[in-house]
Amino acid sequence: MVPLVIGPSGGVLGDGGTEPVPVQRTFAAARSVEFDALLLAGAPAPAADAHGSRDAKAAGGGAAPVDPRVLLLVGEAYRHAKAIGGWNGARQVYEALGIASDAPGVVSGDDGTAALSLVTDLLARHRVWDRFPALM
Repeated sequence: MVPLVIGPSGGVLGDGGTEPVPVQRTFAAARSVEFDALLLAGAPAPAADAHGSRDAKAAGGGAAPVDPRVLLLVGEAYRHAKAIGGWNGARQVYEALGIASDAPGVVSGDDGTAALSLVTDLLARHRVWDRFPALM
């Protein structure tokens, strides 16, 4: 696997108490077609340069606000039957998109290591076709 770190802006991620992690893609530059799976380390609030939906009906149903570019990325990955995993509040992203947290190929772990292990198992199948049952 070749992981890429996606963040709200270029530079590094870190809170001063941990080793800084370089950001390789920004929310504005990352699209789901680049990735076989996504791991969400939480639900990032909208950044200052994020422009939300212009449709008042698409407000997210009262869930905590999540950066719309993250919602786009995760929504596309879900529709493309890619594995999605998360921890530390990632369920807020699922809720904002109307995705069940127990949907096929959507996993949550107690921490990043657990989520990575679950997503790695899903990657062996390449896509999660169970998400879309056959109609015939």
